[in-house]
Amino acid sequence: MNARIRIMLDSRDIEELAAPDGEVLGMWAKATRTHRSAALPGLAEDPDARFTLLYQSALPAATSVVRAAGYRVRGEHNHQITFAAVAALGSPGLSEAARDLNVIRQGRHAAIYDWEATTEAGQLMELQRATASLLGEADAFLQAQRPSLAGGMSAPAAPAP
Repeated sequence: MNARIRIMLDSRDIEELAAPDGEVLGMWAKATRTHRSAALPGLAEDPDARFTLLYQSALPAATSVVRAAGYRVRGEHNHQITFAAVAALGSPGLSEAARDLNVIRQGRHAAIYDWEATTEAGQLMELQRATASLLGEADAFLQAQRPSLAGGMSAPAAPAP
């Protein structure tokens, strides 16, 4: 077990808890379905909605990685902890995407709640890149971690710009 995961366990941010394949597959299916929804026609006119859908695809993808590894996020700040746990668990590419998403996560509040803010094109492109990277890296991680999932996983498709 790596030191960062040990610290998260000791601080009770995560706990060891095995997940059945069905749970991991369900979270993954939610992630890939939501990611495809972010490409629906008309969302180009609503960058806040697109931002929200992209983010909401990244979070269950990250959760599926954490659960496949045998952990569950606990307590407050669960989005932050989920991305931090993925960064601690994963390959360099998976870790980088998770760290990027942990930074981008702060823009979620503005996209949903700030009536004066509008998601900028650059923010949206950064989120799209990080989400696509996370999904691709998570797909490889999940199939390596749980070979039994390979036949039931939907492929991560990148949404059109």
